[in-house]
Amino acid sequence: MKVLFVGLAALLCFAGGEALRCNVCKRKLLLFGCVQGSGEITCGWRERCVVIKASLGKLPIYYRLNCTSVLNCGKGRASDNESRLTYDYTCCNADFCN
Repeated sequence: MKVLFVGLAALLCFAGGEALRCNVCKRKLLLFGCVQGSGEITCGWRERCVVIKASLGKLPIYYRLNCTSVLNCGKGRASDNESRLTYDYTCCNADFCN
């Protein structure tokens, strides 16, 4: 039982040391950089750093930096029909890679 507890404690310490750290920006403009909500964040388990590009057609409007679930990586999502924005998720797996 003692060996199991020590093994579990070592595993938790190892997992905590491997947490991915990412940049955060709620709104980043191409020419001006981050204009709203900048900082950094530690991602949770099964999350990656992400750059979310909001576009109107082929025209990029702004970018968002954060963590996201690995399930979102590489996907595009459409906003509601009124705004016609699309969001493309580009993920990476290294500290501050976004």
